[in-house]
Amino acid sequence: MKWDHPVHSGNDAPRSETAVAVKRALPLEVALQEIVGDDLRPLLVVRECSHCTGSDKALLLPGIDNERTILLARWFHCVKLPSDVTQPDHPFHALFSDNSSGHMFVCQVDGSGRLALESEVSRPELWGAMGRALGEAYGKDPTPTTREISRVLDRLDTLDARERELQKQRDELIESNVRVDRSKIEKAGEDIAEVQRDIARTQEAIEKLSKLNLVPRPAAPAKR
Repeated sequence: MKWDHPVHSGNDAPRSETAVAVKRALPLEVALQEIVGDDLRPLLVVRECSHCTGSDKALLLPGIDNERTILLARWFHCVKLPSDVTQPDHPFHALFSDNSSGHMFVCQVDGSGRLALESEVSRPELWGAMGRALGEAYGKDPTPTTREISRVLDRLDTLDARERELQKQRDELIESNVRVDRSKIEKAGEDIAEVQRDIARTQEAIEKLSKLNLVPRPAAPAKR
């Protein structure tokens, strides 16, 4: 999964991964704007803890099929905040200000529709929350698309396995101590190239299926 790790660098200074956090909590609206940046996708925000720091354990559980979670997450702006975000003086504290804030949440880019979640939440409950957020953001239920992508991914797995098998067969022909007809090696190379073309076409199909258009959100009222 691809995560953003926003860091507040000061009042008007640019955001920087290496900046020292200012020791004061930002207002909720400002904190939200900081983590959103230029990404208008709905948010999936996780606060790290001693159990999940540096990993995806808060969202992906061992021993469970996480494919659907990963597929749904591709349409979110996934953000990780450090464990000390719960401290009152952390710049992004307003995003996890009390015990009801949960371990993670999903919401729209403007902060509306927030759904707090715990890492131990059931997968159907997690998928339901993610699906509701995506349905509002993109104007469609993502479930059929995730199922179609999953089917295409299965085909991609099959093609990957076939490519590895053909590569092994060609290597064995090349390394064989027995004199091998050159045409067999060339045929193996042609078969590999064809599978690779199928892989490229399948990857393009996944990219095409993954492209969803955000529903335009109403402009915020002008400040007086």
